[in-house]
Amino acid sequence: MSFSISNLKARRLAVAACGLSALLLSGCAVNTSVVDPLKMHAQSGETPVAVSITSNTKDIYGFNMIKLRRVVSGEQRSDFKLVSENLVMKKVESAMAGDTSLFIGALPPGEYEFVELIDTRANKLLHVYSTIVGSVKIEAGKSTDLGRLIVTRGNFGVQYGRSAQVTSNAELIQRFAPDYNAMFGAAAAPGWSTPRHAQDDVEQFARAHPAGAECTTEMPDGRVAAASRMGAVLMRSTQGLWSILNAPSVESLSCVFPVDLPNAELIAVGESGSLLRKARDSEQLSPVDTGNLPPGNLLRIGGNPTVGWYLMHRKGDELNIFHAHQLDAGDWRSVYHATLPGSWLHGPGLLWTWQDAGRIGYALESGLIGELDYSTGKLTERFSPHKKNLTQFTHQPDGTESVLVAAGLAGRFPDAYISRDRGQNWKTIVSPFKVLMSPVAPLNDGRLLMEAGMYNEGALLVSSDDGQTWGPYAPYTLRQTPMIFPSGLALNIQEDFKGRVSIYSSMDNAKTWKLEHSNQDLLSTLQQLKQ
Repeated sequence: MSFSISNLKARRLAVAACGLSALLLSGCAVNTSVVDPLKMHAQSGETPVAVSITSNTKDIYGFNMIKLRRVVSGEQRSDFKLVSENLVMKKVESAMAGDTSLFIGALPPGEYEFVELIDTRANKLLHVYSTIVGSVKIEAGKSTDLGRLIVTRGNFGVQYGRSAQVTSNAELIQRFAPDYNAMFGAAAAPGWSTPRHAQDDVEQFARAHPAGAECTTEMPDGRVAAASRMGAVLMRSTQGLWSILNAPSVESLSCVFPVDLPNAELIAVGESGSLLRKARDSEQLSPVDTGNLPPGNLLRIGGNPTVGWYLMHRKGDELNIFHAHQLDAGDWRSVYHATLPGSWLHGPGLLWTWQDAGRIGYALESGLIGELDYSTGKLTERFSPHKKNLTQFTHQPDGTESVLVAAGLAGRFPDAYISRDRGQNWKTIVSPFKVLMSPVAPLNDGRLLMEAGMYNEGALLVSSDDGQTWGPYAPYTLRQTPMIFPSGLALNIQEDFKGRVSIYSSMDNAKTWKLEHSNQDLLSTLQQLKQ
């Protein structure tokens, strides 16, 4: 059920080395782009096909290309096949950033198998060897909707399977590719040659092992919530036990926000306009009617019933903050709009977002920092220290902000600053190290903590004079400065580029640590070894 991952550059070199005269003998394949259904001729005989992919791994930014091959009549089934031609489908909505991608193309009637999934931005090419997923049967005159495919990292590799939660792309097409609406819907054929295999447990595994813990937030009663992939929210009890709440769909979530509403104590937002609520004494995430909110990805939510609700919304390089007086079926109006900087060569710039009890805000790599006050509805902008580019940014609920900025001089490393008044004034951190891996973090008593740097023996340092002098605090073998919550709980979330997550906790002001949660477990490891 697993498939291999390779570097796309190496693959390109191998393909370039294949001469056309030796194409079939060497096993190299011609890549042919499939026709856009909107551009196909009425007499072409090709059939519109839609498929979406959600990835549960941090090393994929979102697939933007897939390759299929046509199954030759009468061929023997095997995991390895010499392919003379790949049919290439490209992502149809570039502004649909996130872990979910939508593909639409037109294929001649016949039987097909997936060959490769590609993310050119992450420079990753995934070879599909799985036979458990099955092949696709395209019939003449019948639009085909294959639903959702799920890609997830397990404990020893990558798995690929079909979603039981999302079997239709009609809603995704309606929101992000409405020009194709007339081609799909209830009349679209499911397309798969066989039912979903009984051993296809990829989606179940991914929903039980979501990759990531974003926007970690402490609730008023001391519980902690964090957003994750696969429509999941991680919840920590006051006793340090973690559980996973899943939404009906599998889109990645970006943030959680505690609320005090009759039908909700927590709101979660995420990609593809995901807006969810968790009721008290419930272990479920339920959809909230998004009203007239336009298509896009939701980054943050803030506000309250008195002043209304604010949603930070992104589609492509367009950033909006929408306001509505009511959360359910809201009449959302944009109160702030900006075009995010970026470049064709390097892609979008870094963006940090936050919300707290009184404001919702953002910081750009360029050093511009903005925040909108719930009570006044006004947005104010300020800048990083000396208007330098930001390399890291953190915002605390009490208004403390800590940053690393690009020094801009050859041979120097990022400089650190801290502000106690929401960025109105910045104080330089006098670091004993040339390299700081993360901004400093404030303890609840006002002291600051600093990670001891990448070239030093693991330790935390402490400062009682706002970062002017530093002394030893505690041994520290983890990466990054910890998060300190109002209750005194400290957390450190260790996440590698493959999406493996380990959450450590401390109840003694970050002096000693224990592992509380990991999305890698022994049981799933043993199960994979048996396959």
